[in-house]
Amino acid sequence: MPFEEHAADSAVLALYRQVFAVLARDANQMVDDPALVRVDELILNAFASAGPAGLTVEQVIAACGDTSPVAVRRRFEVLRSYRAVTKVNERPNEMFYQAAFAPYVMLLFLRRLAQTGGLGELHQMLSIARLSIEDADTTLEQAQAQLQDLANVFRLLANPIMQMAKSGTVESLRSSAQPMLGNSELIDKATVFHNLATEKWPQLLPECTQLRMALAAYRDAVNAAARRLIDRAGRTRALGLLPAEKWRSFARDATGDELAAALDGLLFDAPNPHFTVDDLLDAVEEGLRTDTGRTPPPRPRIDDEPGPEQVGADMEAELLATRAEELLAGRDEVTVAELLDTAGDWAAGRRVLSDLTAIGLRPELPYLLTWGDGLRINVVGDLTWVTDGWFRRRTPAEAPA
Repeated sequence: MPFEEHAADSAVLALYRQVFAVLARDANQMVDDPALVRVDELILNAFASAGPAGLTVEQVIAACGDTSPVAVRRRFEVLRSYRAVTKVNERPNEMFYQAAFAPYVMLLFLRRLAQTGGLGELHQMLSIARLSIEDADTTLEQAQAQLQDLANVFRLLANPIMQMAKSGTVESLRSSAQPMLGNSELIDKATVFHNLATEKWPQLLPECTQLRMALAAYRDAVNAAARRLIDRAGRTRALGLLPAEKWRSFARDATGDELAAALDGLLFDAPNPHFTVDDLLDAVEEGLRTDTGRTPPPRPRIDDEPGPEQVGADMEAELLATRAEELLAGRDEVTVAELLDTAGDWAAGRRVLSDLTAIGLRPELPYLLTWGDGLRINVVGDLTWVTDGWFRRRTPAEAPA
């Protein structure tokens, strides 16, 4: 190997050793305790504040405050073994050390990676790749390497999302895959880069095809994960699929018609509910009334009495099923408007709507509550407007799997 190539490889290896020093628990081992990373950060902060003169080991321990001196000495030795911390002057009996900047950059990168899942870095990577395509000095080999790298990145993004969407728990999908959802801008940037590379270098068509297939796999995985989250949480509660900034920007910039369109199909309380003063006073007094009676102690269970785990009855489900049969009154389907008209005033109608909603949210019950786009308006009635809705029995084909 020529000397120049050996020197270049040695420089790269030295940089890698410095960067990954904060991940080493001991020599040739990776760290598995976040507290150790915190100690590394304290050590590097101490060196940053010390200036070019450096610090001795004892000064580093003093700068780390309440941290255990044993832990600081151990992490200092690990950082020194990876040359993330070196002597100020390479001479015998040198007591002062200085730190390289690469380990602290790695800490910042890891913190950002934990917060964004690496998507922020991927956005920057795509922006740089697009600029490189437009640069006249970019060679065919460089563009080929960028296409291969991006294809691998999107495959590695798509694989765990698709796996969680198919067989993972909803909790793991919500905690792990949700930061990766809602990234249409990411796919758009990668598509623009793909199109530019195809136009500029037609001979890179195989690599462009691989990137296009990786983007399609990522898009399918995101759609599958989003569908499962929506099916589990319901459309009105799946607001986490977009970052909060998107919702705030929409609320500030949207027109009145766009905001109203987001509420189509939802049923709200009457705009002007009429309550007498006596009804309001009774409600306040009833809410302030407290039960001063003492709660009796639990009664000891006899051996032959079935325990709570043996009963296994869902009392709420039984009550909701009884209420559903009362509302259907022997019929297979009834409209929500009819049930509200039968209830009479709005106070009774609200109780009917509450019961219907509770029944519709229990998939184990053989009933379905569906809503339509129609609207019945009656300006002289107690219920001024009612959205089309139907409450019916669930057919065997509609039973949940």
